[in-house]
Amino acid sequence: MLHLISLPTPFPVGPVNVYLAEGAPLTLIDTGPKWNGTRAALEAGLAERGYRVEDLRRIIITHHHVDHMGLAAELVARSGAEVLTHPYNTPWLVDYLAQRETQLPFYRSIWREGGVPGEIVTMMEAAGASTAQWLDSVTPTSEIDEGDELTLAGAAWRIYHTPGHAGGLVCLWEAQSRTLLANDHLIRDISSNPVLEPPPLMNGPRPKRLVEYLYHMQRMATLEPRVALPGHGEPVEDVAGLVRQRLAFHARRKERILRSLEGKPQTLWELTQATFGDRLKRGMDWFLGCSEILGHLDLLEEDGAARPVREGAVVKWARVN
Repeated sequence: MLHLISLPTPFPVGPVNVYLAEGAPLTLIDTGPKWNGTRAALEAGLAERGYRVEDLRRIIITHHHVDHMGLAAELVARSGAEVLTHPYNTPWLVDYLAQRETQLPFYRSIWREGGVPGEIVTMMEAAGASTAQWLDSVTPTSEIDEGDELTLAGAAWRIYHTPGHAGGLVCLWEAQSRTLLANDHLIRDISSNPVLEPPPLMNGPRPKRLVEYLYHMQRMATLEPRVALPGHGEPVEDVAGLVRQRLAFHARRKERILRSLEGKPQTLWELTQATFGDRLKRGMDWFLGCSEILGHLDLLEEDGAARPVREGAVVKWARVN
């Protein structure tokens, strides 16, 4: 059996869904953050099904965001469970702060070119640094990737690598029941943010996360899931309908940004302000807002409708007539 355990978090997103797969090995998919409320709820959820943390034998981390993996180190220390995750996530699990420091020059270059004010950059960096309080370091036992298969609850589940919301995000698919463990790739009531990230090992072109997200959403829809089990909120019973809704949303947002470019070229910061205005107040809000607008600019560039134009140290985006 596969059981949902909803865990409270200290974050605006609210509770996170983790999943317990009974059978050998007893497996937990995601963990929630390192937070007293999360820990207590997980222990209670396990106890309802006759288990303790010490009974866990395997933990699968679907992606490296702290609300999904922060408690992993503590659970491993108590249970000896093995940890499986995608290779992209491994550096974040092993040393979150070191990985963050490695990536700071990439982000600072993006913000500088995008005309983001220094005080906003300071807020974003402070928000990023603060997330380290919600996790401890853990070293994965082994890595999983596209095409691998795992046994969960007595059934074979196939791994799909679906970057977009996060570079190392994986979904798990069980063909017989047509069940998709979708974590943050498909969420019923909120649209997953395409989070700006550097390329693996800081080498190569910047990943276009929104382009990837839309592609992999459609790829998962072609599986024709009966249900998608998300990382937050209620199960998704109409995956094809949800994907159509998400595609339409991003198409509308893309067109609004294109109309914003009719008067003159604009920076990433100007477009982010124009799109979100006063709705963004915290450092993480600004980071996610800039990530999303840059993603839509990537879509416009892919369409041949807009292009980046460098003006000194700043990059502006111009409409292509």
